[in-house]
Amino acid sequence: MADQKQKHYRQRYECEAMIHLDALMRTARRMTKGDADAEDLVQETMLKAYRFFDRFEEGTNC
Repeated sequence: MADQKQKHYRQRYECEAMIHLDALMRTARRMTKGDADAEDLVQETMLKAYRFFDRFEEGTNC
């Protein structure tokens, strides 16, 4: 049962959050002025989003 729930969250995360990856990367590059720092920032952001995705309320701004 837990595996099914995890799979559901992962699928929703891919549909709701991953579509913003390019925009996040562009913004992070502007903020950090460097690719390596931007990649680190985006990675941390996406990891945090995934970690707490079970709290995401559908219909809100991801």
